[in-house]
Amino acid sequence: MKTTLQSPVKYLQAILLAFFLASAHAAAGNGPGQAAPVQLVGRIVAVVNNDVITQFELDDRMRIVAQQLQKQGTPLPPREVLEKQMLERIITDRVQLQFARETGIRVDDLQLDKTLQRIAQENNMAVEAFRNALEKDGVGFAKFREEIRDEIILGRLREREVENRVTVSDGEVENFLSTRAAQT
Repeated sequence: MKTTLQSPVKYLQAILLAFFLASAHAAAGNGPGQAAPVQLVGRIVAVVNNDVITQFELDDRMRIVAQQLQKQGTPLPPREVLEKQMLERIITDRVQLQFARETGIRVDDLQLDKTLQRIAQENNMAVEAFRNALEKDGVGFAKFREEIRDEIILGRLREREVENRVTVSDGEVENFLSTRAAQT
Protein backbone atom coordinates (compact mmCIF):
# COMPACT_ATOMS: atom_id res chain seq x y z
CA MET A 1 0.00 0.00 0.00
CA LYS A 2 1.25 3.46 -0.84
CA THR A 3 1.11 5.96 1.97
CA THR A 4 2.45 8.91 0.02
CA LEU A 5 0.87 11.27 -2.41
CA GLN A 6 0.88 10.14 -6.03
CA SER A 7 3.37 11.53 -8.47
CA PRO A 8 2.78 14.73 -10.41
CA VAL A 9 1.98 12.52 -13.43
CA LYS A 10 -1.27 11.32 -11.80
CA TYR A 11 -2.10 14.90 -10.86
CA LEU A 12 -1.49 16.03 -14.44
CA GLN A 13 -3.60 13.16 -15.78
CA ALA A 14 -6.51 14.18 -13.57
CA ILE A 15 -6.26 17.79 -14.71
CA LEU A 16 -6.04 16.80 -18.37
CA LEU A 17 -9.03 14.49 -18.02
CA ALA A 18 -11.08 17.26 -16.41
CA PHE A 19 -10.01 19.69 -19.15
CA PHE A 20 -10.85 17.17 -21.88
CA LEU A 21 -14.28 16.47 -20.44
CA ALA A 22 -15.03 20.17 -20.01
CA SER A 23 -13.89 20.87 -23.59
CA ALA A 24 -15.97 18.03 -25.01
CA HIS A 25 -19.01 19.21 -23.06
CA ALA A 26 -18.54 22.78 -24.22
CA ALA A 27 -18.08 21.71 -27.83
CA ALA A 28 -21.26 19.63 -27.73
CA GLY A 29 -23.39 22.53 -26.48
CA ASN A 30 -22.12 25.39 -28.59
CA GLY A 31 -22.15 26.15 -32.27
CA PRO A 32 -18.99 26.71 -34.30
CA GLY A 33 -17.00 29.73 -33.28
CA GLN A 34 -18.81 30.17 -29.98
CA ALA A 35 -16.74 30.10 -26.85
CA ALA A 36 -18.06 28.11 -23.95
CA PRO A 37 -18.17 29.83 -20.57
CA VAL A 38 -15.42 28.52 -18.33
CA GLN A 39 -16.69 27.05 -15.11
CA LEU A 40 -14.44 25.97 -12.24
CA VAL A 41 -15.79 22.69 -10.87
CA GLY A 42 -13.21 22.00 -8.20
CA ARG A 43 -9.52 22.56 -7.87
CA ILE A 44 -7.55 19.49 -6.82
CA VAL A 45 -5.48 20.25 -3.72
CA ALA A 46 -4.08 16.75 -3.11
CA VAL A 47 -4.00 13.29 -4.63
CA VAL A 48 -3.94 10.33 -2.24
CA ASN A 49 -3.19 7.13 -4.14
CA ASN A 50 -6.09 7.06 -6.65
CA ASP A 51 -8.30 9.49 -4.75
CA VAL A 52 -8.41 13.28 -5.03
CA ILE A 53 -9.12 15.94 -2.43
CA THR A 54 -10.73 19.06 -3.86
CA GLN A 55 -10.67 22.62 -2.61
CA PHE A 56 -14.45 22.39 -2.16
CA GLU A 57 -14.05 19.39 0.16
CA LEU A 58 -11.32 21.14 2.14
CA ASP A 59 -13.38 24.35 2.43
CA ASP A 60 -16.44 22.36 3.53
CA ARG A 61 -14.46 20.58 6.26
CA MET A 62 -12.97 23.89 7.40
CA ARG A 63 -16.45 25.45 7.57
CA ILE A 64 -17.73 22.62 9.77
CA VAL A 65 -14.72 22.77 12.09
CA ALA A 66 -14.99 26.56 12.32
CA GLN A 67 -18.67 26.25 13.31
CA GLN A 68 -17.81 23.67 15.97
CA LEU A 69 -15.02 25.81 17.40
CA GLN A 70 -17.28 28.87 17.49
CA LYS A 71 -20.00 26.92 19.31
CA GLN A 72 -17.42 25.87 21.89
CA GLY A 73 -16.17 29.44 22.25
CA THR A 74 -12.70 28.45 21.04
CA PRO A 75 -10.86 31.11 19.04
CA LEU A 76 -10.15 30.17 15.44
CA PRO A 77 -6.53 29.78 14.35
CA PRO A 78 -5.38 31.75 11.29
CA ARG A 79 -6.93 30.44 8.06
CA GLU A 80 -3.60 29.17 6.71
CA VAL A 81 -2.96 27.15 9.86
CA LEU A 82 -6.46 25.69 9.92
CA GLU A 83 -6.29 24.85 6.21
CA LYS A 84 -2.96 23.05 6.62
CA GLN A 85 -4.21 21.08 9.64
CA MET A 86 -7.44 20.10 7.89
CA LEU A 87 -5.64 19.01 4.72
CA GLU A 88 -3.22 16.88 6.73
CA ARG A 89 -6.16 15.33 8.59
CA ILE A 90 -8.07 14.55 5.39
CA ILE A 91 -4.96 12.98 3.82
CA THR A 92 -4.30 10.86 6.91
CA ASP A 93 -7.92 9.73 7.06
CA ARG A 94 -7.93 8.85 3.35
CA VAL A 95 -4.78 6.76 3.62
CA GLN A 96 -6.12 4.92 6.66
CA LEU A 97 -9.56 4.37 5.08
CA GLN A 98 -7.97 3.02 1.92
CA PHE A 99 -5.84 0.63 3.96
CA ALA A 100 -8.81 -0.47 6.05
CA ARG A 101 -10.89 -1.21 2.96
CA GLU A 102 -8.00 -3.04 1.30
CA THR A 103 -7.69 -5.26 4.36
CA GLY A 104 -11.39 -6.04 4.53
CA ILE A 105 -12.72 -3.75 7.24
CA ARG A 106 -16.34 -2.91 6.43
CA VAL A 107 -19.37 -1.45 8.19
CA ASP A 108 -22.74 -2.68 6.98
CA ASP A 109 -25.86 -0.50 6.88
CA LEU A 110 -27.49 -2.26 9.85
CA GLN A 111 -24.49 -1.52 12.10
CA LEU A 112 -24.44 2.06 10.83
CA ASP A 113 -28.17 2.54 11.49
CA LYS A 114 -27.76 1.26 15.06
CA THR A 115 -24.89 3.67 15.64
CA LEU A 116 -26.93 6.58 14.29
CA GLN A 117 -29.83 5.63 16.56
CA ARG A 118 -27.47 5.60 19.54
CA ILE A 119 -26.06 9.01 18.60
CA ALA A 120 -29.58 10.43 18.27
CA GLN A 121 -30.57 8.94 21.66
CA GLU A 122 -27.47 10.43 23.30
CA ASN A 123 -28.72 13.79 22.03
CA ASN A 124 -32.22 13.05 23.40
CA MET A 125 -33.73 12.94 19.92
CA ALA A 126 -35.39 10.54 17.57
CA VAL A 127 -33.40 9.80 14.41
CA GLU A 128 -35.71 11.98 12.28
CA ALA A 129 -35.38 14.93 14.69
CA PHE A 130 -31.60 14.42 14.72
CA ARG A 131 -31.58 14.44 10.91
CA ASN A 132 -33.55 17.71 10.90
CA ALA A 133 -31.19 19.29 13.44
CA LEU A 134 -28.17 18.34 11.34
CA GLU A 135 -29.68 19.76 8.18
CA LYS A 136 -30.66 22.93 10.04
CA ASP A 137 -26.96 23.30 10.93
CA GLY A 138 -26.05 22.90 7.26
CA VAL A 139 -24.86 19.27 7.49
CA GLY A 140 -26.46 16.88 5.03
CA PHE A 141 -27.64 13.64 6.67
CA ALA A 142 -26.25 11.41 3.90
CA LYS A 143 -22.84 13.03 4.27
CA PHE A 144 -22.98 12.75 8.07
CA ARG A 145 -23.95 9.09 7.74
CA GLU A 146 -20.91 8.34 5.58
CA GLU A 147 -18.64 10.26 7.95
CA ILE A 148 -19.89 8.10 10.83
CA ARG A 149 -19.25 4.98 8.72
CA ASP A 150 -15.70 6.20 8.09
CA GLU A 151 -15.17 6.91 11.81
CA ILE A 152 -16.28 3.38 12.70
CA ILE A 153 -13.95 1.93 10.07
CA LEU A 154 -11.04 4.02 11.37
CA GLY A 155 -11.80 2.94 14.94
CA ARG A 156 -11.78 -0.71 13.93
CA LEU A 157 -8.52 -0.25 12.05
CA ARG A 158 -6.85 1.39 15.04
CA GLU A 159 -8.09 -1.34 17.39
CA ARG A 160 -6.80 -4.06 15.10
CA GLU A 161 -3.42 -2.40 14.60
CA VAL A 162 -2.95 -1.83 18.34
CA GLU A 163 -3.97 -5.40 19.17
CA ASN A 164 -1.46 -6.74 16.64
CA ARG A 165 1.40 -4.72 18.08
CA VAL A 166 0.84 -4.99 21.82
CA THR A 167 2.07 -8.11 23.56
CA VAL A 168 2.35 -8.52 27.29
CA SER A 169 4.28 -11.47 28.68
CA ASP A 170 3.30 -13.40 31.81
CA GLY A 171 6.45 -12.13 33.50
CA GLU A 172 5.45 -8.51 32.87
CA VAL A 173 2.00 -9.15 34.37
CA GLU A 174 3.52 -10.82 37.45
CA ASN A 175 6.06 -7.98 37.83
CA PHE A 176 3.27 -5.38 37.61
CA LEU A 177 1.08 -7.19 40.16
CA SER A 178 3.95 -7.62 42.61
CA THR A 179 4.90 -3.94 42.26
CA ARG A 180 1.28 -2.88 42.86
CA ALA A 181 1.04 -5.17 45.89
CA ALA A 182 4.26 -3.68 47.32
CA GLN A 183 2.98 -0.14 46.81
CA THR A 184 -0.27 -0.78 48.67
